[in-house]
Amino acid sequence: MTFKDRFYQRYVSTHITHRKGEVTLDRMRDDFPVWDKHFGRLLPTNRDARILDVGCGHGALVYWLGQRGYRNAEGIDLSAEQVATAERLGIGNVRRGDITAYLGSRSGYYNGLILRDVIEHFSRDQILEILRLALCALLPGGTIILQVPNAESPFFGRIRYGDFTHEIAFSASSLVQVLQLTGYHRIRLRSTSPVVRSLPSLVRVVLWKGVEAFYRLLLFAELGGRGRIVTQGIIAAADRPLETA
Repeated sequence: MTFKDRFYQRYVSTHITHRKGEVTLDRMRDDFPVWDKHFGRLLPTNRDARILDVGCGHGALVYWLGQRGYRNAEGIDLSAEQVATAERLGIGNVRRGDITAYLGSRSGYYNGLILRDVIEHFSRDQILEILRLALCALLPGGTIILQVPNAESPFFGRIRYGDFTHEIAFSASSLVQVLQLTGYHRIRLRSTSPVVRSLPSLVRVVLWKGVEAFYRLLLFAELGGRGRIVTQGIIAAADRPLETA
């Protein structure tokens, strides 16, 4: 058993609960406005689309997708404790299994794949293999959505080192680099900026706009350029190219 296997066996109790409290459906619903903004526009418009949340944890995004009308959403995770939590909450279509084996058995099957806070847990060679398998698992024109720690954020270390099983962080440049190398195109990048869902969060959104402008100014002063993403996370969406005759 590897050290990661030991952590994943108790991932909820050692990493989730002590930071966020007990996992409940109400807590998941509180995050719906965030996921609506960050991921909603990146999803297929067809509610019958097949979508897999890879490394789904306790199934929060699977639950959100179901509540948004996606009838063929499912999730897979290596952690038995995570999957058991999803089952306790009544979230269906969440299975335990190895990511690479599962993707490798689903060639040309999915319209969309979500890998939120997943690939940073793997080595560089493993990341390339996972992205290759994900590309093969997508239908032509299908979309992969990734969220990873952003190495260009001044506080990126909070996420990069906030989980003992993390291996790597990405910049916008390196994220585009690996996606292009593994065959994806039409790459779009987005920030993980705070979202208004209450009065306190409105204050955070206003404060963040000023802080974000300051961080970008620092980078501009040294490097030039505009529009850099400086949130602690970064989101990418990319497509499998349409096959040509």
